[in-house]
Amino acid sequence: MGFLKQWLKEEVILIIWGWGCFLSVLFFSMFAVVYFPDVAITLIGAFILLLVIGHLFLWFKYK
Repeated sequence: MGFLKQWLKEEVILIIWGWGCFLSVLFFSMFAVVYFPDVAITLIGAFILLLVIGHLFLWFKYK
């Protein structure tokens, strides 16, 4: 049972770190293009930069 619990925990982490980032950028991009078309590229770039900085912070904090 311990093996299954550990495996499930690792899978959830991989899904959150992988697909979670992709889906959040995708949905934010759609939101930015619909509501702020003039500055959408800048907003999307800033959002991706914040995601990268946040992930690096968490990576080095909990490594």
